[in-house]
Amino acid sequence: MDETLRVLIVDDQPIILEAVRAMLADAPELEVSGISDPSGAIALARELRPHVVLLDLNMEPVDGLEVLSGLRADPDLTDVSVVMLSAAEEPETKVEAFRRGANDYLVKLPSALELIARVRYHARAAASAGAREAAFQAMLESRAALELRNRQVESQKSQLELMNRELTEASLTDALTGLRNRRYLKFFLEQAPQLAQPNSERRHRAPGHFTFCLFDLDHFKQINDRYGHEIGDAVLVEVARRLRQNTRDNDSVMRWGGEEFLVVGHGYDYDGARELAYRVLHSVSDQPMRLPGGLSLRVTCSLGFSPLPWIGSDGSQLSRDQTLNLADVALYLSKLEGRNRGFGVFPGVDPDVVARFNDQGVDPQSLRLENGKGVQLVALPGHEPEA
Repeated sequence: MDETLRVLIVDDQPIILEAVRAMLADAPELEVSGISDPSGAIALARELRPHVVLLDLNMEPVDGLEVLSGLRADPDLTDVSVVMLSAAEEPETKVEAFRRGANDYLVKLPSALELIARVRYHARAAASAGAREAAFQAMLESRAALELRNRQVESQKSQLELMNRELTEASLTDALTGLRNRRYLKFFLEQAPQLAQPNSERRHRAPGHFTFCLFDLDHFKQINDRYGHEIGDAVLVEVARRLRQNTRDNDSVMRWGGEEFLVVGHGYDYDGARELAYRVLHSVSDQPMRLPGGLSLRVTCSLGFSPLPWIGSDGSQLSRDQTLNLADVALYLSKLEGRNRGFGVFPGVDPDVVARFNDQGVDPQSLRLENGKGVQLVALPGHEPEA
C-alpha cells in the first residue's frame, strides 16, 4: 500500500480550489487539504506538513510569490515541494517563481492526469527527501549518542584509572610520614631491572648502581615511654623531612617499619655510597629536633649500607634481598658497637672481620664469610649525643 502523500491547495477562489481538489480525487494516496485565505497558508502548512503545496500565483490580499517566499523562509517548510498554478504564461513570471524557490509551474487548469502525475512526482520526491533527512538526523543523533557514551566511558575509565592510581599510591605510602613504605620496596625491587657489569668491573669489585642504607633510631622506645607517642610520631615525621632534604630526586626514601627507615640510592660509586650513608646518618643526628610543646631532642640512629649489584671476588653475585640482608647485619653491628654510627659491607678482603664478629656474638656466616675472604667493612664516623 502506497504511503499517504499530503497535498495543500492554496487558492483565493473557492471554485478553483474545489475544482483542483476534484481533479486529485482519482489518486487515493493523496490526502488533500485546502485554504482560500492566503494569509493563513504558511501557518496551515506548518501544521499539516504537506509534501506538496499547489499555490495560486495571483491572490488577494497576499499574492502567491509572497506566500512562496514565506514558505522558503520557514526552516520547517524549506523542503516542501511547491507547484505554482497560474493563468499567466509569461516567461518572466515563471523565472521569478523559480527564483523564489518553486519546484514546478503549471498553467491552470491542466488535465487531471497531468496534475496527478506532477503532484505524485513532487510529493514522492519530497517524501523521499524527508525520509533521507529523517534517516540522516537519526544517524546524527545516534552518532552523538555514541560519542556521548564514548566520552562517558572514557570519563569513567579516567576516573577508574585515577582511583586505581590513588589506591595504589595509598597502598605504597606511609600514612604518618608520607614516605614510601615497605610494600613499595617490594614493588621497586620487582620493577627495577637487573644491572650487569662488564668483566673488567667485576675483577675490580666495583660497587653497583644502587646503595641500600638501612637505619633505625636509637632508643626510640625511651622517647615514646618518656614523652608519649605523639612526640614519637613527631620525631618520625621530622626524620622523614630531613631525609627528603638530604637525598636526591632519584633516591627512594622509605619507612621500613616502626622507627626503621630505608634509603635506596641510585647511581652511586664506592665513594658516593659512603657519602650517601654519611649524609643520611648525620642528617638525623647533627641538629636537635624542634618538637611540639617547645621540646628539643637530639636523636641519633644506627645505620648499615651495602651496594647493589654485589659482585664477589670470584664473580658471584648476590640477589637484592641478600644485599639488603647485608645492610641489616651491618646495622646490627652498628648497634653493638655503641649506636650513632654506621657500617658498610662491600666486596673485598678484611681478615679481621671474622674475629670482630665473633667478639660481638654475630655469626660470620650471616655475611657469607669464609675466613674473612670476600667482604670488607667500611666504618662511618659517628657523634656521641649530647647529655
